[in-house]
Amino acid sequence: MEETTKSNLINEVSARLCESLLYKELTDKCSLEDDSVLSSVKSLIFNAANYAHHRAKLVIRYMKEYTLHDSDHFFRVLYLMERIIPKETMEKLSIPELMLLILTAFFHDIGMAPSEREVCSWLKKFEGEEPTEWEQEEHEKFQLYKNCFPEKLEKIDNLKKQKKHSIASILEDYLVAEYIRSTHAQRAREIISDEWAESIKFKDVDLTSEFATLCFSHNENTLELLKLDASFPCGQDTYVCLPFIGVILRLADILDFDAKRTPAVLFSHLTIRNSISLGEWQKHRSIQSWTISSKYIAFSARCNHPAIEASIREFCDQIDEELKNCSLVLSNIKDINRNRSLNHYKIPLPPQVDRSKIEAKKEIRTGEPKYIYRDTQFSLSKNQVVDLLMGTKLYGNTEIALRELIQNSIDACMVSAAMHETWGESYTPKIVVRFYTENGDDCLEVYDNGIGMNQDIIDKYYSKIGSSYYKSRDFYDLRAKVNMTFTPISRFGIGILSVFMVSDVLIVNTRRLIDRYEFDNPIDLSVEGQDSIFYIRKGNRKEPGTTTKLILREKNPWSRLTIIEFIQSVKKIISNPPFNIEIEAKKEKIIHSKNSFNNFSPHDLKDYTWTSHNNVKEILININDKSLGFRGSAIIGIIEQNNLPVANIEVLSKEVELDGVNYVLSMEIYYRENRIEKDSNSIEVNDDGSIESSSTSDYIVKSKSFFSIHGIQFPADIFANYGDKERAKLRWPIPALIVLDIVGLRDLDLNSARTEIIYNEKWLNFENDLAFIILKKLSEKLSVDYWGKLKKIINKSKNKLFADILENIDKDDGVNTPTKIELGKFI
Repeated sequence: MEETTKSNLINEVSARLCESLLYKELTDKCSLEDDSVLSSVKSLIFNAANYAHHRAKLVIRYMKEYTLHDSDHFFRVLYLMERIIPKETMEKLSIPELMLLILTAFFHDIGMAPSEREVCSWLKKFEGEEPTEWEQEEHEKFQLYKNCFPEKLEKIDNLKKQKKHSIASILEDYLVAEYIRSTHAQRAREIISDEWAESIKFKDVDLTSEFATLCFSHNENTLELLKLDASFPCGQDTYVCLPFIGVILRLADILDFDAKRTPAVLFSHLTIRNSISLGEWQKHRSIQSWTISSKYIAFSARCNHPAIEASIREFCDQIDEELKNCSLVLSNIKDINRNRSLNHYKIPLPPQVDRSKIEAKKEIRTGEPKYIYRDTQFSLSKNQVVDLLMGTKLYGNTEIALRELIQNSIDACMVSAAMHETWGESYTPKIVVRFYTENGDDCLEVYDNGIGMNQDIIDKYYSKIGSSYYKSRDFYDLRAKVNMTFTPISRFGIGILSVFMVSDVLIVNTRRLIDRYEFDNPIDLSVEGQDSIFYIRKGNRKEPGTTTKLILREKNPWSRLTIIEFIQSVKKIISNPPFNIEIEAKKEKIIHSKNSFNNFSPHDLKDYTWTSHNNVKEILININDKSLGFRGSAIIGIIEQNNLPVANIEVLSKEVELDGVNYVLSMEIYYRENRIEKDSNSIEVNDDGSIESSSTSDYIVKSKSFFSIHGIQFPADIFANYGDKERAKLRWPIPALIVLDIVGLRDLDLNSARTEIIYNEKWLNFENDLAFIILKKLSEKLSVDYWGKLKKIINKSKNKLFADILENIDKDDGVNTPTKIELGKFI
């Protein structure tokens, strides 16, 4: 039965191949040669086609319907090649050129069909109990790739927690499919090298290497084809124009709607209630919908859903771009070493796809279209967004411009440090913050010797508001390569706009660190206002890094500061620097030490909100904990009487009689959320001799924090104030003064202005772990009797978080023990 099926497949491939115009042209030309040429070429073509057709079955097995890809793609590409190449050009092509066109049609996407062993290794389904070295290497490659999509991984975890396993499975399959797609060109090369080495021959000329390069090239930039040989010799007066074959392959591949991926607009509908049928999309991308020649390309379709139409139009845009680039390649084909005409390769290509017949399907009964198509999606008004970002709604405090520049420099230096560590090279990060006067203008400048920028980074991220490099695939790829463990501070891609709150002129010189001893070209750029065109010139910077200079407006946040005040404002912005930072103000220069955070104590937070009182005991505790990502200390306030903790203190005096009236003088001290309050009744004699009784309520001590995240100050208190409705706030039954920096891999999500913490799982873990370490440290510092009484007082507060932690405080594990993850070294 299996042999019959295999024989049927071979017959099917042979029959379809024999209908091909390219194949007929090839056999006609081979028949003019000796019989051995015809026999060897036909044998090679049939063997390769059957191999590709059989292997393509693996695509369906591992990528399911979401790939929209099957073995028929190879024959469609072959058919489209024949439509693109004019008849007169086809007749002039050499035998090896025709042979390579057919072979590349079948092999260019062979990498979309990984072996079963590869896929099992990615998914950790090893053949034995322990993985082989190869299996482990393949698994690690896939893990590195997956880690480039942290948001999707988090979404998958959340879906599984919500028991939405089918949607989670779709996203997991998507990651596998994306990995196959992103690596398929290199995999095709490897398959050709492993299984077809020295097999792709014309007569005695081995074309395997050129064949593999052509298959690989369809996934590269189009202009890379200009590097290929336009007259590769294959015998006496027989040549192969490799760029021409590359162009035809690219166009035929993309005209099959680049079936290697699901359109983004369709994928966005996969997990929404009204999901789009991918079968519907597959029907619409059918080759019968095309009208194709070398001079005219049109697409016709009647669609049931605007997402289908949007996807088709999106692909037509991509095809337009490919047509433009391929025309450029063809027009530049030249052979300066041989005197032969190449004009027949320079075939005319249409400038764009005709879209006039792409429309909505009509209702049979009414004749009306099923939907009204408009190319309408959510979009942003630049001026309004800029006003929002730079107005009080987001940033408010104009000093934030300096914070944004400093945190960009810190991230750049941390990336460079990780790269140098990988290379085994020494590196000393350096940041200098300067405030000075030049030509009568105040200037603010931040210098760093970090990774720097090149034109690609500027185009893709620096100039694109909302597009953060530290959220990009480029960064995650680099992070995986050099094994970075730090958490970037910059993450929103909007910070650079804040400089225009204080300045109209931005001047940058930068140079990108590419690899060990390898730098990109230096760049100077200047921007005069948020609507200005970037003025970019060749720079002369020697070392990698970036210097950003702002020519400040006359009224700026630092114009009235003394030198000392400016220095203190910078030190406050970056409370816990990962390395020494130089600060220069006018002619004064100081070093803000990486150890300066150790000198900052909770005692420094004391003001009128926290006063000394005989009945409030203060306990200082150290909350440094590398495993939790905490660095800092705290003072805890406890109501105490007779050297023991109490829930409250009531002082009641005797009644006092004045002018025949009895007055009661009393005082009570008690706990409230985040504070200790005092109520008192008193009497007062007025100027006219009358007596008044009054009741007052005030706090003795109130919680307060100095909080930073990876060294950068968080500008708000993390303790909730009275009436505070923000969910991401600490609400404790006992008051505390806390100086704390989050370090290592622990992180919190912030709003774009970094003024509010997002209430999510990260916050809940942080809240739990901080309360745990505070209570754990107290239990270790206090006597057994004292701690026992304090626990009872805390439990009476009915604070569930503290009650649960106290229940588990003496256990090694439990629901409320700290998050058990490795959080790296202190920064």
